[in-house]
Amino acid sequence: MYKLKQLLIFCLIAGALVSCGKESDPEPASTAEQDYLPTTVGSTWGYGGISPYTLTVTGETKVINGKTFHVMETTQGTEKRKSYLLKEKGVYTGIGMHPDLGDVEIAILKEETPVGKPWEQTNIINDVETKMTLSIVEKGISKTVEGKTYQNVINVKMETSYIFMGIEVESGVATNYYFAKGVGIILSDFGAMGQVPLLTYDVK
Repeated sequence: MYKLKQLLIFCLIAGALVSCGKESDPEPASTAEQDYLPTTVGSTWGYGGISPYTLTVTGETKVINGKTFHVMETTQGTEKRKSYLLKEKGVYTGIGMHPDLGDVEIAILKEETPVGKPWEQTNIINDVETKMTLSIVEKGISKTVEGKTYQNVINVKMETSYIFMGIEVESGVATNYYFAKGVGIILSDFGAMGQVPLLTYDVK
């Protein structure tokens, strides 16, 4: 049950923050906005590892709570779902559409936050009060994934805990997300549970 919840949280975040489509050899972003989650129309990413999926930027937008989100589409096997991304002053907030999680909003990256300073949020996920504590571990690093080295990478660590009858129980597992500037999420590392690496991408 715990492993399932961790994977569901991953699906929520990943589905909310990047998008689906064709595979191509990785090339540096040229015309894309130089941020950590590009939203140029038609940009695509393909991921492998323990939870393969592809994502695409649809070019559509949706107003949610008075703010304009970019619409993304995730394809995993035969399933397709939409998710939403808001970028505001270096803060990247995603809303996932996973059927088991609902419309949970997560601020996955705050690029201007100092290294080591956490931000927290609590949501009800699968009827369980779940707290996510995120922090930037490193900024401006290089990271090699599947034989390709990416520059200007930010490593965000997420730790989860569950609250039962007012008692907080630590999950004991940290998930590390790696964001490359001009590319997007290049690796989601779940420790002993495995990894979801970026295999191919085409940022417009």
